[in-house]
Amino acid sequence: MPVKLKYPWMGVVIPCLLTSFIGYSAHIFVLANFMSWKLQLWFQSSLTMLWISYALAIFTNPGRPAKSFKPLKKEWTHFCKKCQLFKPERAHHCKTCNQCVLMMDHHCPWTMNCVGFKNFPHFLRFLFWVVVTTGFLLYQLLKRTIYLWGVKDLPSYLFEKTEITFLIILIPMDGFVLITVALLFIRCLSNQIIGGKTQIESWELERLENLYYRKKLLPQLLVNLWEIYPNEKTPENKVLAKKLQERGRKVRFENIVTFPYDLDIWSNALTVLGSPVQWLWLFGGPDSDGMHFKKNELALYEEGAAIEDLLLSLPWPPDGGRNFIQQKGTNVESITENGEQVIRQRNFENDNSYRKTWNNDWGENLEDFGVDVDVE
Repeated sequence: MPVKLKYPWMGVVIPCLLTSFIGYSAHIFVLANFMSWKLQLWFQSSLTMLWISYALAIFTNPGRPAKSFKPLKKEWTHFCKKCQLFKPERAHHCKTCNQCVLMMDHHCPWTMNCVGFKNFPHFLRFLFWVVVTTGFLLYQLLKRTIYLWGVKDLPSYLFEKTEITFLIILIPMDGFVLITVALLFIRCLSNQIIGGKTQIESWELERLENLYYRKKLLPQLLVNLWEIYPNEKTPENKVLAKKLQERGRKVRFENIVTFPYDLDIWSNALTVLGSPVQWLWLFGGPDSDGMHFKKNELALYEEGAAIEDLLLSLPWPPDGGRNFIQQKGTNVESITENGEQVIRQRNFENDNSYRKTWNNDWGENLEDFGVDVDVE
């Protein structure tokens, strides 16, 4: 569940104070007592990389769409009334940053900034250097503790009480930071590199699965199919679509929905991080514009393909982010009864099918990621 702070500036102050206290007190009161100057220099270099990456994650704009951007054919058209421009695929309007963010992952309270296409490499490098620095420090602190425990029978005047005090304080603090940031780092790698998805898109996929198991997804996908590809609405395909609906849950979720931007681990990494020679370079980043993305083979449209393949080629999200058809300003739901499509008025209050209010198993909704649902 994303963290919400009463005073947003505390999101930057807390990490800065924590990093300063752990990093510099550990060096002054512990590491300087036994570590070689080369290792001390390495530790400070790592700490400096952490600071610079953090500053870049804070101050680098996550990326905004060009005013000249126009949606491609056979893609959803989303116009942001606040930015007064079209939103590219994977972009969302952040309520806090007050802008549309390219490939928005989430709004991060610890940087007071969105994590998006332009600053995701800085954010990931920041997490990487936190893990490296705290991991190295924890190893050295534990190593020193084991040594002191081994010589505990020596006279007490040979030991620095300040060093022992800081070892007792720093080991749990450093271990806590290492574990929490490592888990976030792993989550980012799992989402963006292994799965090719932002956190919002992972949430979106869960939402679609929820609709599928409640038998609400397939009817909407078929409605969208005829909207995006009207040339495919042939009598033969209409019959096949009817048979597909009759099969219901016998149609597997992965046969009608695919995440189009997941290519392979290497290609996913290149998409969000750019050239591998720049992955650890402080100012390295992606090479593309963040408004158009390559899609995998399953998501490519082929005229005259089978119904299931046509559904897989729908733009993301395949339900258009609108589980219910909008008609004459009234919220109505599209369902199928006895093989016939029926449209009826629906009250969205307390309806967890509605995209703007749907919560996943973690209790997360779009607003928790910073998305301005009023302009979605």
